[in-house]
Amino acid sequence: MLYFSRWKIFGILSAVILGLLFAVPNFLGEDVRNSLPGPFQRTVNLGLDLQGGAHLLLEVDLESVLEQQLENELDGIRQALRGEGRIATEYLRINGERIEGKFRNAEDFESGLGVVRGLSRQLQVGALGQTAQTTRIVDEGEGRFSVTITPENVEDIRARTIEQSIEVLRRRIDPSGTTELTLAREGDDRILLQVPGAKNVDEIKERINTSANLSFHLVRDESYDGGVLSRAADTGRTPPGTVFFENEDPADGLGYIVAKRTRITGDCLQSSKEGLHPAGLQGAVVNFSFDTRCAQEFGQLTTRNIGKQFAVVLDDKIISAPSMRVPILQGSGYIEGGFTLQSAKELSVLLNAGALPAKLNVVEERSVSATLGQDSINAGRIASILGLGLVAFFMWFSYGLRFGTIANLALATNIILIAGALTLLGSTLTLPGIAGIILTIGMAVDANVLIFERIREEAANGRPPVNAIETGYRLSLAPILDANITTLIAAITLYFVGSGPVRGFAVTLAIGIVMSVFTAVIFARLLTATWLRRNRPKTLPI
Repeated sequence: MLYFSRWKIFGILSAVILGLLFAVPNFLGEDVRNSLPGPFQRTVNLGLDLQGGAHLLLEVDLESVLEQQLENELDGIRQALRGEGRIATEYLRINGERIEGKFRNAEDFESGLGVVRGLSRQLQVGALGQTAQTTRIVDEGEGRFSVTITPENVEDIRARTIEQSIEVLRRRIDPSGTTELTLAREGDDRILLQVPGAKNVDEIKERINTSANLSFHLVRDESYDGGVLSRAADTGRTPPGTVFFENEDPADGLGYIVAKRTRITGDCLQSSKEGLHPAGLQGAVVNFSFDTRCAQEFGQLTTRNIGKQFAVVLDDKIISAPSMRVPILQGSGYIEGGFTLQSAKELSVLLNAGALPAKLNVVEERSVSATLGQDSINAGRIASILGLGLVAFFMWFSYGLRFGTIANLALATNIILIAGALTLLGSTLTLPGIAGIILTIGMAVDANVLIFERIREEAANGRPPVNAIETGYRLSLAPILDANITTLIAAITLYFVGSGPVRGFAVTLAIGIVMSVFTAVIFARLLTATWLRRNRPKTLPI
């Protein structure tokens, strides 16, 4: 175990030097950092408790989600009844929190009610496999019926909406994944959002308030009838199967009447990215590509409707309505709408993140200052340096100058590699994260103590220096790995189960465990083997 090939030595020293290069910018001034190459300008992100940031409490508009669910159920009932021999209804409407309907012919009642009941799906509730129906259908008598959403389905919709909102917010506000956001559910319908280091709260609110609901609709011929278009703009009344959307820019006209149903929405997007106009025109565009299913749908749409217009609708406003001159079969294209490069980039970020399933209202907003003042941070820094100094003195006192120096060099390297890894990964350092680093430093010293005590025991049993060191490192490896792997499992569990500060603690703990094993078992062994090869001692000074 004490033999190291040149390639192993090169690999170990390269890892240490690379960690040092990424760690050093954290201790340099901003002007000096800016003069370094791009990859080495980054520093560790500080959390909300160390540098302050934005604190927002958001309320999810679940009422609109439930209303939309009723609309979807109503459309589903209409289509199912039309497909089942065109079963006629006298009326079919939403009244409050339920759908009401009445069959026109008494003989259609049983078959029609069977169709409506067939649309209700089973929903799994609880962890033990219990199920419930998504809707409850009631026979009201005299050919009438009602459909309501079951409480179990309401709760499922509520939970899914909040989970989707949290995920979309995470992708919108932190698309690169480098900021340790705090995103957590608060109560039944609220989400807590904390963004460390945020300076512009208005920009965050703008990203939150933009729904980014994108859809592509075929423009109907009624759009070219001035009377129909004006009536739609004034009253919202449109021909059956159509909907009116106004233009983003009023200078382009009132808007268009488009086909209501479409299967090509923002969910179809595989990716989107800002870019310059491919035709060389002024302004930027948002390039997009569809997934396979929607690429086929879009190809069929453009093939069947050559010469017609299709509308690109974003948040209920038409941002462009180009004519389909040739079939678009590749499933990719671009959206133009008078964008600048910055606005095109912002839109592409929103589209890549996806649409929010519900509107979010800001009910509490404040800028948070650092929990610790600068004096407290300085005091903590002094305490850390003093503690490390005492640990170093203890290692020298317990294991002598040579082995104590090896342990202290391994400990210093461990701290440098942790800082370099946090910088490279763009992780956010919080107070719990600092606690995780301190914990792993203690574990790193434990590993060295275990190894050196074993070496001392082997030397006391009369083994020669090379044999004692070889046996000490070999027999200490298994217990060191056992102790660190079990702690690593706990850290990984904390990361996936916890959120916010808990995840920050888990990240630094996991990184520290890996680095402490590397420095105690590999780097310290390399230092020991180098000293042993050069000095060839007759007895071990330990």
